[in-house]
Amino acid sequence: MKRLILPLLLALALLGCGDPDARDDKGRTALIVAAEQGELAKVERLLERGADIHARDHCLWTPLLTAAAHGHSAVVERLLAVGGDPDDQDEGLYSAVMQAAGNNHPEVLALLLEHGASIDLQEQTLHWTALIWAAREGHSETVALLLAHGADIHLQDNRGDSALFHAIRAQHIDVVKQLLDAGAHPTDQNGDGCTALNLAARQDNRELLELLARRAAE
Repeated sequence: MKRLILPLLLALALLGCGDPDARDDKGRTALIVAAEQGELAKVERLLERGADIHARDHCLWTPLLTAAAHGHSAVVERLLAVGGDPDDQDEGLYSAVMQAAGNNHPEVLALLLEHGASIDLQEQTLHWTALIWAAREGHSETVALLLAHGADIHLQDNRGDSALFHAIRAQHIDVVKQLLDAGAHPTDQNGDGCTALNLAARQDNRELLELLARRAAE
């Protein structure tokens, strides 16, 4: 019976009646669901009814986190305006900034950074940063934004790899160039003592190798 009642209560909350902080079987409130769907009008109605902007589901996702992950910039902007925490993190310590960066939502990322979000937080499993995630995925616009806001290019994950090493492994040449221009160097070493240049030599990509070799000689 509980699994039937909870969705009904959540639907009523979304329609503007009932408890605005009712939860479904995943622990989501109506505001979390509306934020995930990018439904700004519903978000506004729920906020007017006093919905908790800091509510968390069973994975500790807040409305702001889920809106950031899905790239709903208008919802993110509204939640920040009413006191949403730009440094919200889920149970794995993935932050709103990481979600925006990893999913390539530069407009959302810019909003978070404008509101003082921490740029170099590391999640607890792989110790990735927003820059590492964006570099690994080849999101050059997002990488450029992070670098412009002072993201630390030298932070390493739990394997000792920085953003440069992730970009080289994924052969994202544009991102590699961005990181080198920002101060990363072909002689940088990872946790295994391998240099970025040595890693590039293993990738069977002549353009990538020539880029690293040329920069190493400068």
